[in-house]
Amino acid sequence: MFGTLFIKECKQILKSMVYYIYAAVFVIFLSSQLSGDLTDRMERPLPDQENYGQTSSHEPSAVMEKILANLMLETNRNSYATYPMGFYKEVTLNQRELDEVIQILEDCSGKSWEELTEDMEAHFHKYDQSSMEGAMAAQTGYSVPARESLSYEEFNRNMEKICGIVGAGSSYRKEAIQSGVSVPMTYEQAVEEYEALCEKDRVTGAVSRLFCDYAGIILSVLPIFLGVTRCLRDKRAQASQVVYAHEASAFCIIASRYLANVCMAALPVLVTSFVMQTPYQYHANTMEVSPDPLAFLKYNLVWLLPEIMIVLAVSFFFTELTESVISIFIQVFWAMASLMGAGTLAGDFAFKLVVRWNALGGTNEFLAQRQQLFINRGFYFLLSLAVLALTAVFYEKKRREGETLYGKIFKRRK
Repeated sequence: MFGTLFIKECKQILKSMVYYIYAAVFVIFLSSQLSGDLTDRMERPLPDQENYGQTSSHEPSAVMEKILANLMLETNRNSYATYPMGFYKEVTLNQRELDEVIQILEDCSGKSWEELTEDMEAHFHKYDQSSMEGAMAAQTGYSVPARESLSYEEFNRNMEKICGIVGAGSSYRKEAIQSGVSVPMTYEQAVEEYEALCEKDRVTGAVSRLFCDYAGIILSVLPIFLGVTRCLRDKRAQASQVVYAHEASAFCIIASRYLANVCMAALPVLVTSFVMQTPYQYHANTMEVSPDPLAFLKYNLVWLLPEIMIVLAVSFFFTELTESVISIFIQVFWAMASLMGAGTLAGDFAFKLVVRWNALGGTNEFLAQRQQLFINRGFYFLLSLAVLALTAVFYEKKRREGETLYGKIFKRRK
């Protein structure tokens, strides 16, 4: 019975225009994000290069000088970026608050505001900021060294004060500071990263990870439309009573629908990932590296499948509960909150719905945090099964007692 229902549901999905729109939007989004050639970022670094890229650092001295640099830039503009509830909000301070921030800056750096301003202007005058490269180099190269006697504990206490002045969700909150800062990579670090890319990632692993980073963004919302469409199909066809009278159990019906949607939602993801990975398999051979041809499959199953599962589970639950499209708004809010609440674009997985690794490489750092990713995805895998079971309970209640939720109250069918 389950197999028959599963196949029937897959065929129904293939007849739906929503499914082809889903696939098209996904492919277009990923193609736009990964349209460039990444092979130039896979070359072995040479001595005396002008730039080796960026790497993450948790060294207290590096963290302090980069955080203070960001605070200096925002204070000079009197414009602070915050993300309360996950959404961007610009904060402008009044003069009293601004004076408090300047006092903290002076205390942390050991310099007066006038000296800090002069140093900042002298630094940025060294770069041609008319070009994107020059502006980026000026931004990444700017730092404000902390005074020698400033301890990391005192620095963190001062940043807590800044948070109290600026508000929630700023770059000075504890979680953001703990995620580390970006610093210029040395030649030795660049060589180490290149060797890890070749030996541990085997090139295709790094490409698949970058693919999953971008795919995770769009998949935090896109599958919800498949789930809502399926759950409302019986209502639109006025076939609810026929379905409720079906011999199969509520769990069998819901599970077959859910599994069919999960499989069909994952299919374009797997195909697109394989197609986009293929050129880099050939490039790995030119680098005399044996590529991992199944990297796309492993990363998709571990990284993206649990996300598809929980998004569809949420859509099934709220749509069956309310027989409305409210799950779309809930999911969009959840996805945006997850994206905007990220302290870094590479790591800090915690229990975020959308996990990020927006970097080609960073192999050793990723491997050090891989266990967090497994815990995160395992949590959402189990949560999706729990939500699915709860959906089946509500569905069975509707079948046996003839109850459904419209808007705010339960109504009994006559």
